[in-house]
Amino acid sequence: MGLRIIDIADGIRLSYLECDKFKTNLLSVNLIAPLEREHAGARALIPNILMRGCKSMPTMADINKKLEYLYASSVGARNHKRGELQVFGLVAEMIDSAYTFGNENLTLEVCDIVTELLLDPVCAGDAFDADYTESEKSNLVDLINSNINNKAYYARERLICEMCRDEAFGASELGTVESVSALTPDGVYNEYKYALCHFPIEIFFVGKCDIDRLSDKLADKLGSLPRDVIALPKTEVRRTAGEIRSVAEDMPVNQGKLTIGMRSGVTLNDPDFPALLMFNAMFGGEVTSKLFMNVREKMSLCYYCSSSPDAVKGLIIIQSGIESDKFEVAKNAIFDQLEDIRAGRFTDDEQASALRSLCNGYRELSDSTRQLESWYLGRRLAGAGGDPEDIIDSLSRVTRDEIVAAANKASVDTIYFLNGTLKEEEENA
Repeated sequence: MGLRIIDIADGIRLSYLECDKFKTNLLSVNLIAPLEREHAGARALIPNILMRGCKSMPTMADINKKLEYLYASSVGARNHKRGELQVFGLVAEMIDSAYTFGNENLTLEVCDIVTELLLDPVCAGDAFDADYTESEKSNLVDLINSNINNKAYYARERLICEMCRDEAFGASELGTVESVSALTPDGVYNEYKYALCHFPIEIFFVGKCDIDRLSDKLADKLGSLPRDVIALPKTEVRRTAGEIRSVAEDMPVNQGKLTIGMRSGVTLNDPDFPALLMFNAMFGGEVTSKLFMNVREKMSLCYYCSSSPDAVKGLIIIQSGIESDKFEVAKNAIFDQLEDIRAGRFTDDEQASALRSLCNGYRELSDSTRQLESWYLGRRLAGAGGDPEDIIDSLSRVTRDEIVAAANKASVDTIYFLNGTLKEEEENA
């Protein structure tokens, strides 16, 4: 399985991943911007406004009616960050033409909808529709405010904000309540026009289609855009941590959240990235890991305890839910598991179990068009090639010494503790 890359126009590329195992296909159009605090909110808002309507389908009801007619196809907004890039745009799914009554070419029809939503939104002069803009601003502000209700997510975001406070990665791809509230219809429209002109556009198709006809269609729709594409900044990777910072925040909840950020010193472009994956899987990335089996199961110190790498930024984030009075003992237990791997105190069975879990995860990527698209898009943005089978092969060749070396490269940067101040009876009340 490999990508076919087609240049559509200046800074616009189509990546085709041919798969014939799915009954549905996926098409995504992604604008790639630098992650910038002052612009993140507007860029997060753009796809949601585009989804409100276009010239031939001026309302969401019109869009949904058209998609229902096309065998319940779907189009949705997208906004996330990969390293220090913000990725925003539209994602569409449609059934393969082989499963339609008359072999209709749904791919091209849905492509027409996506490109019209992208290029011909409902506007009032040189501004987005005021009602649509205000409505989506309100929705985005509600989303930002609601994130505090997911305490594990909130703790992770607070950790990253503190850990990367002077790096672009410390910014949220949603913006802030203040920045979103200040946006105007003409201001967001100007951001949108700038994006179409200056940002690279990565288009992905996963499934099966006549790719030449699709690329011709995209070239016809997008080829006339005035383009002066900027060079995207590289994600800043700090290979080692400085002095450990500790940040605590009280909140009236029962369960505390202990979240620890580490600098791994390794990204997915580095030759020792497979060893980092093995280290993380053994440390806290799988249900057979030391954090899960020892800190959670044997010691019963955590409601949950796991670790996950950010392969682009070179971070490892440890997340756990604990009783607030167990902060010190839980933190020390987590660090003890880290020291065990650094000292090579793990069994061949632990290593083999981590390898099986990782390989199974990479094989399961091929079970979903969305997972495949997300994985390949992430690697393209990081300038990495290969496919899941290449990763599986490299994982199988990782040695014990390489795992130990990866563990010793990882250094603790920031410890964030969300201190729950409620007693159980108070929370119940």
